[in-house]
Parts: sequence; structure tokens; C-alpha cells
Amino acid sequence: MSTHDISLTVNGAEAGGTVESRRSLAEFLRRDLGLVGTHFGCEQGACGACTVLVDGRSVRSCIMFAVQADGAEVQTVESLAPGADLHPLQEAFRRHQGLQCGFCTPGMLLRSLELINENP
Repeated sequence: MSTHDISLTVNGAEAGGTVESRRSLAEFLRRDLGLVGTHFGCEQGACGACTVLVDGRSVRSCIMFAVQADGAEVQTVESLAPGADLHPLQEAFRRHQGLQCGFCTPGMLLRSLELINENP
């Protein structure tokens, strides 16, 4: 299997590594960088549990190859509240009981963040 060196910005920090051509962005984020807030659901791009922002646009990271994110800025759910306090969007989800079981919540939060950023 061929490999590629990639370099990207994840949650404001430089990241990179050598990845197989077929490795998904979700696998890279979870397994290589330890960012487990990005969830594997259907692994077909339908459920949205793996949603992250790539250059400000929401993508299903389970169907995007890590090499496609080379040079990009990636934002995961971990970026919303790096400290002890919730991001205002997370607080709104909590306050209005929008969390459901929590598995898909990271994807819903990032898709919502994209919507808010596009429509301030």
C-alpha cells in the first residue's frame, strides 16, 4: 500500500504524519491524533457522526481520505471547549435537551457551527 506524508492544522495546532492512501480522515483524527470526539457511525457518510469542518466546511470524515486534507485547516468537536467551560453552542444544546444519546452530537454541533458561521 502506498503512503503519503501529510501536514495540516487541526484545532489550531500543526499536525501531520505518514498515512496510507486509503486511510480516512476520521481514522487519522481518532487513531493517529487521539481526537476521539469524531465518531464512526455508518462509515458511509450518511449518519453524520464523523462530521468535522475542513477549511470551514462540514465534511463526513469517514468518506474523506486523510491525504485530501493535506494543507487544510481541520476543526473537530474538541476545539469547541478546550477548557472546562462549554462553548455557547454546546451550552445551548444542553439547555434545550438537544443531546439525545450523545453519539451523533459532535457532528450536529459542527454542522450547526458551520451554519452559524455562514449566517451570523
